[in-house]
Amino acid sequence: MLKKIVITAALLGCAASVLAAANRPSGYVTICKIGQTCSVSGTTNVAFGASGQFVYKNLSGTFSCSVATFGSDPIPSKSVKECSIPQSGSGGTTSSSSSSSSSSSGGGSSGSITGASCSNGSTTNVSSTILVTSGTYDGGCRVFNATSALGDGSQSESQKPVFRVENGATLRNVVLGNNAADGIHFYNGGTIDNIRWSNVGEDAFTIKSSGTVNARNITGYAGEDKFIQVNAASTLNVSNCVVDNMGKFLRQNGGTTFKIVVNVDRCQISNMKEGIFRTDSSTSTARITNSRLRNAGSICIGKWASCTSSGITNY
Repeated sequence: MLKKIVITAALLGCAASVLAAANRPSGYVTICKIGQTCSVSGTTNVAFGASGQFVYKNLSGTFSCSVATFGSDPIPSKSVKECSIPQSGSGGTTSSSSSSSSSSSGGGSSGSITGASCSNGSTTNVSSTILVTSGTYDGGCRVFNATSALGDGSQSESQKPVFRVENGATLRNVVLGNNAADGIHFYNGGTIDNIRWSNVGEDAFTIKSSGTVNARNITGYAGEDKFIQVNAASTLNVSNCVVDNMGKFLRQNGGTTFKIVVNVDRCQISNMKEGIFRTDSSTSTARITNSRLRNAGSICIGKWASCTSSGITNY
């Protein structure tokens, strides 16, 4: 009987340990729980969630362990969630309520440039465009791989997007895998948040009809031509981005004269074959601020009515 009790207790202990570990990714250690204030030394990849569902964000210093800080709730059904960091990191906690020093926009504390911080290892194959027509679509940091039904990631203009965002809807926490067809299309405005392109291929995203598009906490690599294509009169606001190895950062559709307004802030842009902004429209405006450039070519190419930069550093 005593032996059975000991075995039962051991099994219960293991079960409790597994359940606890599910509240943080493998290799991570909890530093505080929701509603508390966390502290990390240096920029650290922080996981937020419970029961195996997490969102990630690069943070530094003191921040609130909260949905507001991470920008989304990975598992709304669980009221108790944890903030955890890789075991090699360091951090601490106090039991105070949410701190006003936290960042609510994702991708790092105010002023930092970190791009997207999104990965959970699972993949989804996409054979038809995913429509995001209202509210928020949260990809849970899964990798979305375009199949040949959408395209092959070449420069063909006939490729279809992996996602289509419409009417001010929001797409967040998505990794677009290799050969991402034609990336993301916007119709009538929308928002993307915490998006990473492993291999841009044709274009990372295209504005297809007029509206306001907000792109924050984004990272993109390896594009043969444009990172962003703008095909309609619109306003584009980009913040906290890391973009490397493209033909150019942004291009207004060649030969068009409609007006676009482009605002880029806190971006790290490197290895552009041609430059950053290009247009043929004498009514369009562009501005880049508080950003880091390396081998980025010319900032302004074409007939911009106004194209300005400030707070730019080379690295």
